[in-house]
Amino acid sequence: KYLFEYAKLVKELDGIVARMVFESYGVVEHYDKYIGSTSYLLRFLAHKAPGQVEPQLGFVSHTDKSFTTILHQNHVNGLVVETKDGSWIDVDFSSPTSFVVMAGDALMVGLPPK
Repeated sequence: KYLFEYAKLVKELDGIVARMVFESYGVVEHYDKYIGSTSYLLRFLAHKAPGQVEPQLGFVSHTDKSFTTILHQNHVNGLVVETKDGSWIDVDFSSPTSFVVMAGDALMVGLPPK
């Protein structure tokens, strides 16, 4: 029951973010078609904080193929994001109410270069 309620809230957040993106690019008339054809995958991954002698890399560096990715971490800060200039920054999830919304490859393909 709790997982279903959580999934509904994350889906709602994704809908809000997608609408903001569509509005900002002046294509809000395509929002309903997009949201109607969207399917969702909710995954829970467990990993512990790295120790002093353990490798610092938990997952292989990658980009997400989706339109957006919504991340919510609890107690373990492990997300590192590569910037356009090739440097890496840590993402702070110190608040249990923090969510990070990341643009995936499907969204970035449609955006004008900056």
